[in-house]
Amino acid sequence: MDIKLTQIFSNVSLNLGIKHKIVSEYYSYKHIKNTARAKKGILYVRVSDKLKDAPLEIKEALAYILLSKIKGTRVAPRYKRTYNDFIHELIINEPSDITSGLHKPIGIYFDLEEIFYCINNNYFSNEVPTPALRWSKKKAYRIFGRYDRAKNEIIISRLLDEKKTPRFVIEYIMYHEMLHIKFGFTYKKGRRRVHTRQFKKEDEKFPFYTESIDYLKEISGREKRSLF
Repeated sequence: MDIKLTQIFSNVSLNLGIKHKIVSEYYSYKHIKNTARAKKGILYVRVSDKLKDAPLEIKEALAYILLSKIKGTRVAPRYKRTYNDFIHELIINEPSDITSGLHKPIGIYFDLEEIFYCINNNYFSNEVPTPALRWSKKKAYRIFGRYDRAKNEIIISRLLDEKKTPRFVIEYIMYHEMLHIKFGFTYKKGRRRVHTRQFKKEDEKFPFYTESIDYLKEISGREKRSLF
């Protein structure tokens, strides 16, 4: 039993009016998976060991998600959003000590560096400073592209480095992430906003915007809001 994790879940259970005793632990699942089950007045919680170093707010959000399901009540959207945003980032942003070759921008079919310079010249008048560019280690299905401001790097899912992928799809993702570099982020009512109205307006100016979104939706089975 992990004492700190159990305390987090115990505090949340009190807030939700759940009176079960909590027994929790980190468990080495192959993928990120978390479970909670009730048995004889005790709630047994298993949290993926990949979340052991996650911030407190992420663990609290997860506790609200799991325990709300146990109680049969609606999970507050803010907890889902907090947890899902963190997991999305975790999936595509692998540790920096992975094999150096995986950090190179040249894939099997697409060269991210060449695409970056092409997009920068055609749409940004070469004004976007060059970040680090790389393919993700895994074939991420949940997020196809991401700009990591802390590391100043653009990461694109290796899933798209395929012969069948239209070049304009990679170009659109690169364009989208470069907009993040251009616009940065703002705060509104205490929340960070990256996809502002101005951002979305510029995003939709990409010549193959609709075709790219349709293609990404098709291979992911998700709505547009989950693609980036």
